[in-house]
Amino acid sequence: MNTDLTDRNYSRQSHLIVNAKYALTPSEINLILTLLTAIKKEDKDFKDYEFTLTEFNKKTKKSMTTKDLNNTVKSLMSKPLEIYISEKKWKIFHWFSYFECDDSLITCRFDKALKPYLLEIKDRFVISDLRMILPMRSSYSKRMYLLLKEYSKIGMRTFNVEELQEILKVPKSKKEKYSKFKSDVLKKAEADINKFTDLEVNFTEKKRGRKVVEITYTIKKNHADLKAFIGYIRELYVNTLLYHTKDGRPLKCSDKGLLYYSDTMENINKKESMQLWEYLHENQARLTCFQGNLFDEEEVIRKLQGE
Repeated sequence: MNTDLTDRNYSRQSHLIVNAKYALTPSEINLILTLLTAIKKEDKDFKDYEFTLTEFNKKTKKSMTTKDLNNTVKSLMSKPLEIYISEKKWKIFHWFSYFECDDSLITCRFDKALKPYLLEIKDRFVISDLRMILPMRSSYSKRMYLLLKEYSKIGMRTFNVEELQEILKVPKSKKEKYSKFKSDVLKKAEADINKFTDLEVNFTEKKRGRKVVEITYTIKKNHADLKAFIGYIRELYVNTLLYHTKDGRPLKCSDKGLLYYSDTMENINKKESMQLWEYLHENQARLTCFQGNLFDEEEVIRKLQGE
């Protein structure tokens, strides 16, 4: 049976969707982000996306039952997202117009009002890798990652605490005491993002009197497991083709742990090597030594933009 859930793991959302106000469970967010990967670059409009529960569980590495899916969909369909462009200009949407289950085949369609925010986006957008978000159990962690990913190239993002709580739709029980919000949302998200994603983040607080009114995140590339990745390559893939550069040059790692071009046996200098190690680490799923030619991130971004 054909399925729209392919091996694509990247999805794209307008920054307005990323910063919208909504509250979802981890399962609901996982469902949305997984189905976003079904959107193809050539899609000019939303279509009926079809998949089986088996394919969904395989892609997400979850074990959702038909009943679980039914409950998740019913809950999700009752939770709108709110976009506030200004005080007098706002929009309220639902993520999907419908879901249908017919035996083993599940069909759904994104709400057509979301088309400007999910298809052919030419303005600010956020590209995310599903594989980094799925392992996080907290819905707040998943959302904070997307909010910080938007500013990853800037390296910093400041939030007014009350405004962030509104974006995340934090319940009153977590709002009443900042210490509760800090431990259950901020610190948990910081730990999850640093553990599972390509970002390394930490935050500082700004007080007005005794009250924390702002938090500022510093955002860097996550190198926590870069050393482990380099060690892995150096141990198991010595003198093995890692990938071909854009100009076709074969890159390998020597028995001394140095990157080199095997066509000329030319060792690569320290600065360039570190940049290459970072690139290989970020795109490790596409290395030639694993399963094929190295994934070209710039090309994928162009494809996601529909160029």
